[in-house]
Amino acid sequence: MSLGTAHVSRALDVARDWKPPRDLPSERRSSFSIELARAQVWAGLMDDAFESLKAARRVAPQHTREHPWAREDTATLRRLKRADAEELTAFAAWIGAV
Repeated sequence: MSLGTAHVSRALDVARDWKPPRDLPSERRSSFSIELARAQVWAGLMDDAFESLKAARRVAPQHTREHPWAREDTATLRRLKRADAEELTAFAAWIGAV
């Protein structure tokens, strides 16, 4: 799911109705969650975005840690979100976004 700012709403609709199959390689499933998190950040859904990033980490930790969008979105969440600050700070430290 590759998106531009004009397509955030559509991307979220598609993601709501589709989940990556378990037989898809873990990096691909993780990429889906990372791109979903990006759309959620753009839509102002910060809690959902953090959940998507955590899902990406569960599926493919190394891929998530090395993905520039995951780092960038984590840094954005740290700037904008204050709830669950301790868990978010720990995640940001793990991913290298501090």
